[in-house]
Amino acid sequence: MKHERFHNTANGRPRHAQQVEICDTIIVGRKSATATAAPSDEQEFEVVGIVEDASSALRYAVCYCESADEFIVTDDSGALISDETLAQEILEDFLEQAQGASDEEDS
Repeated sequence: MKHERFHNTANGRPRHAQQVEICDTIIVGRKSATATAAPSDEQEFEVVGIVEDASSALRYAVCYCESADEFIVTDDSGALISDETLAQEILEDFLEQAQGASDEEDS
């Protein structure tokens, strides 16, 4: 997801929220590798989960774009996590927890 720009649409709160919350929307603007002007495409990602790291007290937002069927992981203020390994670990933890909760509801 290189060459991207993120904006917080804070659902009635200031555009640059200090902390993302469930159901907030993050708009991702993607530029092509050769474009230097405005983004050529924008996608809306909804914050579907907040993951807290118990050892460091950091919070991460797991965001989902239904039209692209894609997840992203941001920090607490909505900026994309640049460490892809960390982002993948956070996403996997979130999906495992969501699956566990779903399995409990089915029982």
